[in-house]
Amino acid sequence: MIHRIVEHTNVYIDKKRESQGFQRERDCRIMLMEILFLLGINKSSRANASRAWKTNGTGMMTCRATFGINRFRFLLQSLRFDDKRTRQQRRATDKLAPIRELYTNLHENCQRNYCLSEFVTIDEMLHRFRGRCGFIVYLPDKLGKYGIKLYVLADAKTHYVFRFEIYCGKQPDGPFSVSNKPMDIVKRLVSTILNSNRNVTVDNYYSSYQLAIYLKENGLTFIATMKKNKPEIPPQFLPNENREVGSSIFGFQHDVTLISYAPKKNKSVILIATMHDEGEVDEENGKPIIILDYNATKGGVDAVDEKCGNYSTKRRTRRWSLTMFFRFLDIAGVNSHIIYVGNHMMTAEKPKTRMDFLESLSFSLLENHLKERAKIANLPQDIKSFLARYQDVPEEQAVPDQRRRGPCHECGKHKNNTTTVRCTECTRFVCKNHCERFSKCRSGINDAMSS
Repeated sequence: MIHRIVEHTNVYIDKKRESQGFQRERDCRIMLMEILFLLGINKSSRANASRAWKTNGTGMMTCRATFGINRFRFLLQSLRFDDKRTRQQRRATDKLAPIRELYTNLHENCQRNYCLSEFVTIDEMLHRFRGRCGFIVYLPDKLGKYGIKLYVLADAKTHYVFRFEIYCGKQPDGPFSVSNKPMDIVKRLVSTILNSNRNVTVDNYYSSYQLAIYLKENGLTFIATMKKNKPEIPPQFLPNENREVGSSIFGFQHDVTLISYAPKKNKSVILIATMHDEGEVDEENGKPIIILDYNATKGGVDAVDEKCGNYSTKRRTRRWSLTMFFRFLDIAGVNSHIIYVGNHMMTAEKPKTRMDFLESLSFSLLENHLKERAKIANLPQDIKSFLARYQDVPEEQAVPDQRRRGPCHECGKHKNNTTTVRCTECTRFVCKNHCERFSKCRSGINDAMSS
């Protein structure tokens, strides 16, 4: 994926060079994603980028050591995710042509590298954006209100993004023209997990009796809230001022359970489920088990949205393709940390937090580039000092410890046993209790000196 982005960006840079004429040749070598992750974990995504390159001590040394601020801005302006020479032909049948290749590859990778748990959630995610885009939506319930909408299927336990769709309105006639009806969206998202006996949790935007039957026939259970204007809801389940607060009404038919719970006077919450076939009620709070299971599994997508916002790579831009690239990086960062934690569950090692994981990921990806930068002679002194750790120094040229005294490496620092004696082989400090003494007579020394 990175290789393809580099190719497409270089094509755009070459075309720009012909029209504007750069003073020196430039090409794209993607060190941008690592810097975006570092800016995200330092909460600098909304700040002016030049603050990270300040030389007064408040900037980020890693950013300055990687490349200059002008290089960073140039790469952001030049970043492309498709071949611009053929974009017009592809746009005739696809509104997502500028990011279709990147979107498809990421979507496939998310499904290839993870196995979902028994509970999944389907909900919509809004990526805030007010730039140039023909399919911006308005969602008053979301924090940003305006942006690009994504339909997401996520793991309800770990919050792993398994599948997602970008809403772009009505597509032109062609291979990408699909229905945007709620039931059809759910069918497409669950197409790869049919007959797996997992449970799907959705809100009242997607739920219907027909969807519950479809999922039940295809090996999936279902829990969802329902809008009160659905024709299949009996009148007794609707809000009624005569109902007792905390009371529940259950209805059972063809492996489908309908429940109406009264949390307040003249209010009711209506849910439909195929996972439960009994009217069980929790003894402590009096709520039905169906509602407790729904509350436990409904927040998978909202948790992903919150995680993406905590360490966001987003920068201010007017290009919708670039802002979607930022959201793809955020999703990839969340998913990769979930896989990392899952791989460390069977080991004694404590897994890193997501901030530490993203930091380690960034530096590991930057290591080869920083080693090349360390070979450059005409760099500022502070950058040279930072890059000194990435220089390949042979072992025989390594500078030994210049301290006169130090703790014995066998005793450890906790005993505060300092000494001036060093080992002749490893040059580490060692006390008299952990070293061997050699004695030689004076005649032996004189013989050695005379010879």
